[in-house]
Formats: sequence, structure tokens, C-alpha cells
Amino acid sequence: MFLGLLRAIIAHPKPVIAAVDGHVRAGGMGLVAACDLAVAGPSSTFALTEVRLGLAAVMISVPLAARVNSRDLACVLLTGEKFDSAHARRIGLLSDAVEDLDAAVDELVDSFRPCSPQGLAENKALLAAPMIAELDARGDDLAGVTARLFTTPEVAEGMSAFLERRLPSWATPDA
Repeated sequence: MFLGLLRAIIAHPKPVIAAVDGHVRAGGMGLVAACDLAVAGPSSTFALTEVRLGLAAVMISVPLAARVNSRDLACVLLTGEKFDSAHARRIGLLSDAVEDLDAAVDELVDSFRPCSPQGLAENKALLAAPMIAELDARGDDLAGVTARLFTTPEVAEGMSAFLERRLPSWATPDA
């Protein structure tokens, strides 16, 4: 179902803009990455916290890998650290980090007005083709890995620790 949503965003014939004004975690980052353009305001933060729960960002890996620089993606995936919109822009998750989100979105929308619907759709299809092909080829495997991870003791511990606001058993407190 979630993979279908990602695919629908990626394959949509019209440009899809993510206007981010707040905190984006886990699957939300995949939604942002699936969009053609993404802008965020100064109060926005981002994190892939799955690794801290015993999970992996499996379902969103395809759009993230298409947008985020590989070394930066490794850092984001492997640390679960929170980062701001300026950093999200630097690593490729965002098209822009802006002070005035509404004005930035209006400007983007206005930039499409002189564009041909056919031209937009064909250019979108060119950009989207690799992601769609990978989602179609690997979708069942990605969903299977996610389902398997949710049945593991580590995820049970990670979720319990999160809900109880404590460190999971594998984490060591700061020295």
C-alpha cells in the first residue's frame, strides 16, 4: 500500500511539490523524496529514526537513493540523527530551504504555468523511469524485508523503549 503511494506520486504526470513545514520522520522522508520538488521552511527537521528502533528504511530506500547523495544517505540511514532544512537541501532531499514557504511554493507553481502539459509529463516520465522500474522490480522484496523486521525481538525492544521513553537494551548511554 505504501509502495503504491510512493509509486503514484513518482508516476503522476504533473509536477508534485512537497511543501514541508514541520517535522519529517521515517516514511515521511520517503514521501518528500518521491515528490518532484521539495521545499521546507526554517523550522522543519528531518530524521530516519528506523535504525534506532531496530528497523531499516527499506520501503523508502528507492526514492531516497534517487535524491540524496550516497555518502550523505549512509550517514542519515546509519545514525538516525536529526537535521535541519538547510542540511536537507545540501544533501539533495530538498530542492530548496526557504524562509517563506508559501511564497516559495507559489513561485514554483507559477514557474509551471508557461509549460506544456505534454512537455511536463514527458520530462517527468524521463526522470521517474528509474525509480518506477526499481519499485516495480523490488517492491515485493522490500515489503517482505519490512514485514520480517517487524517480527523480530529487536524491533519489539526498540518500540517498547520508544514508547517508554528509555534507551533500548542495545544502546549505551553517553559517557
